[in-house]
Amino acid sequence: MKLFVPIFNDAALLGHFLRHYDKAGVTEFFIAVPAHLKTAPARFLSHYRIKVCEGLDVVDSLLTGSRAVSEMRKRYQSDDEWVVIVDLDEFVEFGSEISRVTAAADEMGANVVRGIMLDRFSLSGQLIEFGPDADLSLVYPVKSRFIRNIMGGCDHKGVLVKGNVQPVHHAGHHRFESERTFGEVLSISHYKWIPGALDRLRVSHRLVLEAEMPWAVEYQRALEHYEAHGRFAWEGFGGKPAEQFQLEPPQLCIECGGAISEAEFEYSVSHFNRALCRTDQNRAREW
Repeated sequence: MKLFVPIFNDAALLGHFLRHYDKAGVTEFFIAVPAHLKTAPARFLSHYRIKVCEGLDVVDSLLTGSRAVSEMRKRYQSDDEWVVIVDLDEFVEFGSEISRVTAAADEMGANVVRGIMLDRFSLSGQLIEFGPDADLSLVYPVKSRFIRNIMGGCDHKGVLVKGNVQPVHHAGHHRFESERTFGEVLSISHYKWIPGALDRLRVSHRLVLEAEMPWAVEYQRALEHYEAHGRFAWEGFGGKPAEQFQLEPPQLCIECGGAISEAEFEYSVSHFNRALCRTDQNRAREW
C-alpha cells in the first residue's frame, strides 16, 4: 500500500506519522517536501521505504489542497491501485489492516473512502510539547469536530482513493470527480494543535487571504477562538475524551449506499427529496 503526503512547513510529526501508517499496512511513502525541509526524511530512510519528491509546489497544495499529491499520484499510482492520501497531521484510524477496508470498498464498487477530521487537543487546551516516542493519543486525548463546530468548515476528506479518480478543482481532497464513496466513514485523528501551530496558522491565513480563498474565514475563526479563551476551550464545542467521543454514523445515498456528508444530505433532500451522493445528484438532474 502506497501513501502520498506533502510537508508544508513543519516536520515535527514525521516520525509519529511513519510509525502509525507502517503499523496500518503502508509499505511505501511518497513525500513532497519544500526545499528547506528536504533533509527531514533522511533519518528515517533506513527504517521505511520513502521516496522524497522535490520540486513540487507544496505552497500551492496548501492553497488548493491537492496539486503536489496529484502529481505524485500521476507518477507512482497504477490505474487500478488503492492508495492513502493524507496530510502530515492526519492519522487515520483504520480499525484493521487497510487492505480489509479497500476490499470491502471494492465489493460495493466504491473508489473513495472518506474520513472525518477529529481535532485532538490536550486536556488543558494548550499547545503542549511531545517527545519523539510519545503516544500522541495520550498527549492529546480529547476528540472534537472543531472544524465543523467552530471553524465552520468541511471536515470530511477522501483518505483512500482508487486509480485515477481526481479531486475537483479547488476542492482539495474533499470532493472527487466521478466519486463513488464507501458506505463507512473512518475517523481521522487530526494532530494539528501542537507547539507552533498558531504561528503556522497565522502564516497560512495570510497566504489564503492574499490568494482570496473563501476558507480564509475558517482560519480566522480558529484564531479568534484561541484568542478569546487563551486556550482551545473544547468543553464548549463538543469535545470529549476519546473514549467517550462517539462519531455520528453517516447518511447514505439511497442509490449506491455510499456515505454522504451532512451538507450533501441537506442539499440533496432539499433539491431532490431524497438522500443522494453527488454523482447520483448529477444523474437526478439529467432525469
